[in-house]
Amino acid sequence: MQNRAGYDASHLTRFAHRTHPLWWGILGVVTIEATVVASLIASYFYLRMDAGAWPPPGVEPPSLLLPTANAALLLISSGTMYWAGWGINRGNKLVLTLGTSVSVALACLVLVFRSIELWTLGFTWDSHPYGSIVWVMMGFHFTHVVSAIIGTAVVAVLAGIGYFTPERQLGVVVDTLYWYFVAGIWVALYLVLCWAPRVL
Repeated sequence: MQNRAGYDASHLTRFAHRTHPLWWGILGVVTIEATVVASLIASYFYLRMDAGAWPPPGVEPPSLLLPTANAALLLISSGTMYWAGWGINRGNKLVLTLGTSVSVALACLVLVFRSIELWTLGFTWDSHPYGSIVWVMMGFHFTHVVSAIIGTAVVAVLAGIGYFTPERQLGVVVDTLYWYFVAGIWVALYLVLCWAPRVL
């Protein structure tokens, strides 16, 4: 018989926040994903160092309108997620349901804007190195927004049926942490994709 190493979490309550493996797990996921984002940003500037012109001649960087709107929407949605957590801390399940639902709606609007943005870039992922890195960075964040929407929609449904309480809200806590991360990485990517070509 093979011995397997593991951690016995049976003594931990599912009501716990910072002592629960799920809380540490989401921090681990965020750390890994933040490393990927840092690698993408480093790749962007590495490719830029080797290029004669960045973006290439005749290519415009992403417009400011939709990416700025997305940054604003994601920051506002972080506020509604904070409001949702504030509500369930006080036993207000309606605030939790409304906060998470509004956040999902705002993130869906972000996906609409991002789709328009990608459609109107004027270049594709295989046009040149600049096009490849821009599409990868935007597409990477697109998938993160999709995953945040799915997770938060589940939280909103569970909130609507009264599952969460001030004591039982670990799912809300980890979902909110991930939401803040998704909003935060777009701020970093937005500065690199939209402002770096204009300022540098």
